[in-house]
Amino acid sequence: MNKKLIIGISSAIIFVLIIALVYLFYFKTENKATLFITPQNVKGAVGQFITVNISISNVDDLYGWQIRLEWNPQILNFSGVSEGDFLKKQGQTFFSHKFNETGYLVLDCTLIGDLPGASGSGTLATVEFYVKKEGTSQLQLSETVLVNSSEDLIPHAIKNGQFST
Repeated sequence: MNKKLIIGISSAIIFVLIIALVYLFYFKTENKATLFITPQNVKGAVGQFITVNISISNVDDLYGWQIRLEWNPQILNFSGVSEGDFLKKQGQTFFSHKFNETGYLVLDCTLIGDLPGASGSGTLATVEFYVKKEGTSQLQLSETVLVNSSEDLIPHAIKNGQFST
């Protein structure tokens, strides 16, 4: 075979692979589901209650989720949590939470029944804290799991929040 032809075909294949990788890693990640704290930067004073939402954007077919939210228990005291309306608008849900005094909360929610998952953006949960002391505290999402109606994991990004007095 002609050496120039082999080099030309190899160059074309490499070019197509580069374009495919750029598309997958650049354009596809912009539309990736994202879990985030809103508002991202929360301010409050000692003695006040503050509220933050755990929200999601750009998700397709969300059937269930589990999230761990961590904070500084010297600054903030957990007061309460309620389920957001994002999954509830799709159908009946099971929502639970487990609070730990060392500064974290594990939340879990799933649709009940043979339903398609929810798509789009919205609020998964609302968390209320009491401000005990002046200072700052990260509001950190960790150990996050999103699953679709086929029980496949949904890739996602995370954006944490921060509280300050």
